[in-house]
Formats: sequence, C-alpha cells, structure tokens
Amino acid sequence: MADEFSLPLQPLRERKIEFRGREIQTVDLPDNQGYVSLNSLCDAFGLDRKGQRQRLARQGNYFDPYLATISVSTGGGPQPTLCLMAAAVPLFLTGVQVERVADPESRALLRAFLDEALEVLAEHFGLSERGELQFLRDAVGRMVAEQESFDQRIENLSKKVEAELAEIRRAHEEKVQQIREAFGALRGEVRHVVGPKERITPEQLGQLRETVNTLGVLMQERGVVNPYAGIYTTLFRMTGIARSEHISQEDFPRVLAFLDQQIQALRDAAEQEAAEKQAASGGPPASA
Repeated sequence: MADEFSLPLQPLRERKIEFRGREIQTVDLPDNQGYVSLNSLCDAFGLDRKGQRQRLARQGNYFDPYLATISVSTGGGPQPTLCLMAAAVPLFLTGVQVERVADPESRALLRAFLDEALEVLAEHFGLSERGELQFLRDAVGRMVAEQESFDQRIENLSKKVEAELAEIRRAHEEKVQQIREAFGALRGEVRHVVGPKERITPEQLGQLRETVNTLGVLMQERGVVNPYAGIYTTLFRMTGIARSEHISQEDFPRVLAFLDQQIQALRDAAEQEAAEKQAASGGPPASA
C-alpha cells in the first residue's frame, strides 16, 4: 500500500543512525521488520530523491513487497513516509548509477559498496572473488617462464605487483569494513513472543470484518480499486500475524481504533468536499 491511498503504518520504534556524519532514519514495525526512510537514505548517499523514486517506478512491482508507507516523526510532526525494508537496501543501492552521484565522498563509498556486493555474489555462486588479482599473478608467472634471462628483474617486478595488490586489498577491506559496520546498525532487534496470546472471539471477528467492510466501501468511493487486501495487509503488519482470526485480545482495541480513525477521516473529507461544492454552487450550506 505504498501509494497516495495507503494507510500509514504506526512504527514500534524509531531510530536515527549516524553514518559518516550523516543521519539515516530507521523504524521498526510490530512484525519485527526494520525499515529505512527512502529520503534519508538518498540524502546520506548523495542521491536525488525524485530520481530514485522514478527508478523504483520503472522497475515495476519488484520492490513493492519491500516498500511501506510509515508514519515517521519530522520537524512538522508525524508524516506518511515511503520506507524501504532494511534487508533490501543493499540490492537497492547496487542499482544506483555511480557516475551520477556528484559528491566525491558519496561516490567513493558507493563504489566500495558495489565492490563488496560483487565479492559476496561471487562467493555465493562459487566464483573466485579474487579473479582479477589471480589474473595478474598468472601474467607475472608467464613473464617469468618466457623471460628466463631476466629472472631477477621479473622477481623484483613480481614482488612489486604483490605489494601493490596487498595495499589495494588492505584499502579495499578497510572500506568494506566501514560499510559492514554502518549497515549492521540497520538490522532490527528480533522480538521473541513468549507463549500464545488469547485470540479474539467469533463475535469480535464479525465486528472486525464489518468495520473493514465499511472502510473498504468508503475507500472505493474515493477511487481505490479493491482496497480490502491492502487493509488486511496493514492490519497484519500492525499486529505481526497472518490471519485476522489470530488477532489477540490485547491488539483488538488498537486495531478497531485504527480502523475507526480511517473511517472518520474519509467521512470528514467527503463532508468537506460536499460543503465546498455546495458553496461553489451558491446554494445554502448542507445540513449537518
């Protein structure tokens, strides 16, 4: 439901992570998933906010399961904010066009991150993560075999190459470690639930479905097509369960209060639009 008709989710907690002098805003939902504010992520890496949103749109619905509209605290109060699941952040950053990043420090950090992503993928699929370095070693070996009359010279050259490669590897691993430490802070703490909670009764389940139906009708009147799946997805994220009948007695009042709030907001908006149309037509104001 990461669009203009989305019901913003309420976070379990909010945090700001310091990343090389810049802040990344993160939130955790009740389903134990950590999310990152897309705007703060773009600001931290020197990316254009509008451009990255357009890139997500061009990629179709691939990132949809990893996006959520969450109510995030700002200087002007809580605001609906598009957020990306923390686990999807590395994949999102690998799609950035590095040459378009204007800030040199951000560009260098992105390059180091992409190098790390390449090595991780190579290790996962059984490929050599040091292919280019091995190629250089093999080249030096062939030079030694073909130029036996220059053994000492080639030996010195080989040592020089190895020293340069070791320095490159050291600098690279230092940048990679910085990235690992920074993104390690994005992992949300897993909450463990001890024992089952008492679930809602069949009567409460009927009340819940009736309230959801009321909200769905109002959203359809506002132009939302098939809103019910989105409503239930929002409720499941709020409570950390996968079926409405599994909602606990503890969470039930909060769920109903959330639905009633959305219903009242849509009704107020409809009444306001009706009053504005009545005023524009010059007729008497509609009775309350």
